[in-house]
Amino acid sequence: MSTTKDFFVKAVSLLEITKEEKRKTIEKVAAMMGECMKENGIVQLFGIDHGRAFSMELGYRAGGLMPFHQFNTKDLALRGVISEEEYQREGFNNREDMTEKLWDLYLVEPTDMFILVSLSGCEGLIIETALQAKQKGHQVVAVVTKELSDASISKHSSGKKLVEIADIVIDTGAKNPDLLLDVDGTHKVNQIATIAGNVIAQMITAEVYRYLKEQGTECPVLLSANIKGADVHNKELSDKYLGRWNA
Repeated sequence: MSTTKDFFVKAVSLLEITKEEKRKTIEKVAAMMGECMKENGIVQLFGIDHGRAFSMELGYRAGGLMPFHQFNTKDLALRGVISEEEYQREGFNNREDMTEKLWDLYLVEPTDMFILVSLSGCEGLIIETALQAKQKGHQVVAVVTKELSDASISKHSSGKKLVEIADIVIDTGAKNPDLLLDVDGTHKVNQIATIAGNVIAQMITAEVYRYLKEQGTECPVLLSANIKGADVHNKELSDKYLGRWNA
């Protein structure tokens, strides 16, 4: 029977592959992000379902970088644009018409770029967001599980998938279905895609820091609230982007 050690060994094995095979792609994304931040741009994060974890991993965290903003579909209900009932309806993530409403909630500048996260990359809402971002001249990075994306059907009216629109695609490396351990010969359990995504997010953070330092640019790193003076330091960083970011 599989154990916690079995899961750990399998997870580390996949992350080792991620470290080797995704390194060059992560470096390209980091350079793109570094240039965006140097131009006073913000990295717009939008994750669908479990893809939200990637956005949360980067958005306003001690030891992380400041210039991130999260698109969040729940804001449509919280700000009264739509009802909670409409938000909870089945198939909401395929509502292409919600994209413009969501976009209108936020201040997106021409210098901003997008990281869009979806395990399948086939939901209508996130595909429409990618299309609009490209039409407006923004660079787009997609984080997906490629095996799942390849096996899935686009829910967008164009028939396109997120991977066909993005400038750069990062694959989580998870399998389809995203199940890691065979417990008793009848059922597989445990997922890895979200863990892989969060590790990729932190690898990107480290690489952006290195890139900016090598460019001689001051890095907008947020400090832990437990450090004396962190509140003043963090406020100085966040005030630069007033009205353009959320936590």
